[in-house]
Amino acid sequence: MMAKKILCLVILLSMFGVSEAAQSQRRLSVVIFPTINSTGFEVWESKYYPQNVLEQKMSEYLEELFKGSPLIEARVLDEAAMNRWLSGSRRGDDMAIQLELYRAIMKERHVVGTAQTGRAYIRLRIFDRAKAQELVVRNVRASDAKFTLDSDEDIYWFDSAISGLGIPFEYGFDLFGLTNNDKGQKMSRPTWDQFKSSSHWQSIKNAIKAAYDKSLPQIRNVIRSNEPNAILTAEDSFSTNYITVGRILAPTATSTRKKRDYIISLGSVANGSLDPVKVGEVLSVMRADTYVTVVPENPVVVLPKVVGKVKVIKVYEDNAIVRVIKDNRKEPVTLKDIVVKQSSR
Repeated sequence: MMAKKILCLVILLSMFGVSEAAQSQRRLSVVIFPTINSTGFEVWESKYYPQNVLEQKMSEYLEELFKGSPLIEARVLDEAAMNRWLSGSRRGDDMAIQLELYRAIMKERHVVGTAQTGRAYIRLRIFDRAKAQELVVRNVRASDAKFTLDSDEDIYWFDSAISGLGIPFEYGFDLFGLTNNDKGQKMSRPTWDQFKSSSHWQSIKNAIKAAYDKSLPQIRNVIRSNEPNAILTAEDSFSTNYITVGRILAPTATSTRKKRDYIISLGSVANGSLDPVKVGEVLSVMRADTYVTVVPENPVVVLPKVVGKVKVIKVYEDNAIVRVIKDNRKEPVTLKDIVVKQSSR
């Protein structure tokens, strides 16, 4: 009997502790500015309402992703509310985020069925609440592809025609037209009912998800800075002096002791990108040092430091090859070090 009472007391105390901790942890407030569409690509609400809704749907999907976190409270602002947020002196929110669709390649071919391929390029901007200035810029891209047979009879011809399509279906098949329901007549612009189940919209959603993932380190930085005894790493913190952050991934096959070449996780991204790396650029290599202090309120301090310099010698779309031009023999540039491109702003 006594053991049962002790067990109940432990359970009640643990529940109280969890509840108290949950109440003490403040939710982060994020506002989403209206999405910018620089491509001219439009999606109409319906054939009866020829009004573009693509930007609205993109903002709403980003809001949906943020609302999946119990620690983040997100809401979409209209243009008037955005202007008030930018011009106001008191902002109750922690940060603002804006998407820009700056390039979209949407293709559709009809061979036995319908083959759709989509590639979307999105620029993510994060604004701080103190001065309402652009704090972080990230570029992402994503793609999707899908093949749908137009009718049941097309299955018979599929085997003979598949060799002539010349389209990779690494993203999957829809052989039985499961997503090819009749969405109405073709218009000069796709309607939302036609577009929302297409590979084109999926490619945009994939890019938004990638942008969302890119924003999480900055959001994690704000959340952790509000916690007591917070420990921030160089990877968590995005300084306003840098716009591009990557990592050293691997040495090249031709790397030698005299010419130490590495592959990094930065590349050309896309034409028109704000932050691609270019041949000849010099990037800083950073690493974080951890210090134990004697102050109970701040027991650990993590400080990033520059440990070397690398020069870009070759650029690919997603990666680049760099050569070490300066480092310390005692602490040489190595794998997993962070590479940053200084902002010219």
